[in-house]
Amino acid sequence: MRQPITLPLISDILVARPVPKYDRRLSDKILAAFAHAYEVGEGGIAARLRRVLEEAELNSAAAHPERRSGDALRQADLLIEFVDARSAYRRASERESGDAEEIERTSREMLDAYRRWSNS
Repeated sequence: MRQPITLPLISDILVARPVPKYDRRLSDKILAAFAHAYEVGEGGIAARLRRVLEEAELNSAAAHPERRSGDALRQADLLIEFVDARSAYRRASERESGDAEEIERTSREMLDAYRRWSNS
């Protein structure tokens, strides 16, 4: 049987590459909270945090038009794609009578989503 692919938790990655606290934008902190909530399955809280993140991005864009905006929202959406793809892969690979084609497909989808998120 094929060895399952394991990737680090998003919240672990965010902690491993910390930005000095005086340099972190509010949207970065909200994004980290959103990532944690979505990863642990707190969908309602994650949805509210995503709306707050959108509001923070809009406020930042209005206050600082010279800054590039929307990055945190894009990362949040890419994170959703990755976590959902990872969940689909886990479900496929944990089935007792796993379909090799489904496992391979979901594995590719998960890795592609991870690359898109990590390159954002």
